[in-house]
Amino acid sequence: MPDEEALKDKLEEILYPDDRAKAFKITLVFLPKTGPEGEKAVALARRGPGYRTEGGGEFTRHQATYTPDEVDELFELFSLVHSWPETEVLVNHKRLPYGHQLWLPLMWFYRIR
Repeated sequence: MPDEEALKDKLEEILYPDDRAKAFKITLVFLPKTGPEGEKAVALARRGPGYRTEGGGEFTRHQATYTPDEVDELFELFSLVHSWPETEVLVNHKRLPYGHQLWLPLMWFYRIR
């Protein structure tokens, strides 16, 4: 089932194409590993208001969406899941090229301010 927030953003983009600037959001999507690292990653993801799951059982994909105000939480979760092969980085709910290499490091600039 499509993400409600992503559908709402898409609808607003169609109805009001140049009406407002988009809020910059990064979503981490991951399958948790078993053990303490996996449990910690799921616990960190659940703390955020942009948390949701997809699928079920051992195939549950966890999604945590962060805004620039939540960059520290994003950094903490990413430091755990970045090397997991199933981890995806979405920009404004879309798969864009260079998510790990370009878009995510741009978010780190918010840690400096």
